[in-house]
Amino acid sequence: MLPRFQFLRPRSLPDAFAAFAATAGDAAWIAGGTELLQVMKMGLAQIGTLIDVKGIAELHGLRADEDGALTIGAGTTHRVIERSPIVREHLPALAALESEVANIRVRNTGTIGGNLAFAEPHSDPATFLLACNTSVHLVGPRGGRDLGIGEFILGPLWTAREEDELLLSIRIPAAAPGVGRGYAKFAFFERPAASVAVCLAVEDGIVTQATVAVGSLTDVPTVVLRAGDLLTGRETRSGTLGPSLGRTVDVFDDLDIVADHNGSADYKRHLAGVLLGQAADLALTEALARA
Repeated sequence: MLPRFQFLRPRSLPDAFAAFAATAGDAAWIAGGTELLQVMKMGLAQIGTLIDVKGIAELHGLRADEDGALTIGAGTTHRVIERSPIVREHLPALAALESEVANIRVRNTGTIGGNLAFAEPHSDPATFLLACNTSVHLVGPRGGRDLGIGEFILGPLWTAREEDELLLSIRIPAAAPGVGRGYAKFAFFERPAASVAVCLAVEDGIVTQATVAVGSLTDVPTVVLRAGDLLTGRETRSGTLGPSLGRTVDVFDDLDIVADHNGSADYKRHLAGVLLGQAADLALTEALARA
């Protein structure tokens, strides 16, 4: 059972901030509510007022900017991103990822902004967006500011967002020619036990740069520099990287992997090694297609 609370539906950002201020901080923003309402049902959060921001126009919209970057309103649902022709053209790996988030009910209701702002350690989008050098735009009564995903997510269920700030949008930089991005995960039920995202650049048949991020292994999505170094310099003319990576589990030795109901630290480290090869091959396929 949900506890009793006040429910407000402002239609503009100034009205939303005024409503929040009137509660003296005893309020939370809600869009899809797929995570927040579950926490409240379990009695893990007592919130006097929920402020529904779905009706605020500035939180919606999805576009490719002139420079090819994608800007996505924080109130955009996973399902809209999954089915968007713009996303499928400019960033097919994100559309593929979104098609496997949780279940169809969550994808129809849950939003990209809510997912990131909740900072659940097993988030699919956060890991991928970290590898893509994504930034988030926050806005509040004192103005707006931009943060990278790594600066925004500080810990489990903890972000750099001030209580009265809203996550307004995310911006994913365009991929240059020869750049590809891929994501692979292993999941029990609806949350990944381990996930790996790869962004790499290919020039003259060689990987010239690579960024690797892992999720569901540590408290926050994490860039693994040793894994990126492992990919850099690899020859790509065979069209695959996975078989050449060898015992990739070693590159994750420095991670403080959290053992949980999905498995031990050693098991999850092994999963990450397998997933690195899969994500790298997906990224390579896109990079070669874009060369």
